[in-house]
Amino acid sequence: MTAKPLLLALLGLTPLTLATRLTPGLEIAHSLDLATQGISISADGRKFLSQRYSTTLPPQAVELVQRKRPALLTLQTLLDGGSTGVNGSTKLVGVNLTTNAVDKLYYLDALQASTSGIDDVRFNAANTVAYLSDTAGALLVLNMTSGTGVRVLSADDSAQAFFPMMYNGTLVPGYGAPGSTLSVGLDQIEVSPDGVYLYYQPCNGGMYRIETAYVDAALGNATLAETLGDYAEPFALTPSTGGTTIDGDGNIYVSDTNLLAIWKVTPEGRATILIQDEALLWTDLVWVTADKRLWLPASQMRPGGSGLMADGPNYILTYPIETGPSAIDHA
Repeated sequence: MTAKPLLLALLGLTPLTLATRLTPGLEIAHSLDLATQGISISADGRKFLSQRYSTTLPPQAVELVQRKRPALLTLQTLLDGGSTGVNGSTKLVGVNLTTNAVDKLYYLDALQASTSGIDDVRFNAANTVAYLSDTAGALLVLNMTSGTGVRVLSADDSAQAFFPMMYNGTLVPGYGAPGSTLSVGLDQIEVSPDGVYLYYQPCNGGMYRIETAYVDAALGNATLAETLGDYAEPFALTPSTGGTTIDGDGNIYVSDTNLLAIWKVTPEGRATILIQDEALLWTDLVWVTADKRLWLPASQMRPGGSGLMADGPNYILTYPIETGPSAIDHA
């Protein structure tokens, strides 16, 4: 059974009824058994999914193949956030997609704090430096030649959550005492197509940018690493966010977990809602393809529910845009 009929059966809808429920241009590409946090698509069209939102199964990376259910396979650049208290569990893994074998491995234990949650990764224009977000409120900068790195912005307001996250009009419940709320530090990061700027924000929103020249130099300059936040500048007032991506023109697409929408932020910092639809339920890590489409995994998180997860269907949607991918973002 193909993806669309399967989804229709799960929803109990006819194709016509479903079409009227989706915003024009928004299409269902795949329906899956497990919630998908993010999608990455190789130059030859291979689709890789990260699936960690489960109360019963361990996190996994899979390749989506049409002939059967998704098969377990690693991503081209896979970030393993690790487990608290387990040495060597937090790492950046590089996989050769020709051989499907691991060919690079960077352990990150020395760069993280006890409260760290290493989440997203992007690279500089030369593909020699990796930037990794730490939801405890910091940025990891990794020299991919030597494997050494530095943790920066940990004391800077720009990396901290200044307000709890929002979901569908309400504050997101926290994992602490009853009545607690969820605040998440530096999470989403992007690099401009020309490699000049690194954009970053806490998960609750409020995007900043900083020149990559300063970030990269912090690898060898302890004073600069301590004061890196002095070079950051406010860029856009973004919402509580699940995930982002950037296109070849430098437009950043930001998922809105509160309004169930996707925002477009131009290189000048102008932020507008591109699309809003109830199907965009906690859209997470987004991707841009060469045919000028956004791929939007609706990860189905519903804060406050059992394990924070909604009952399915778990689907990936697409939406047309005017530009293809950034070569740096998809390196």
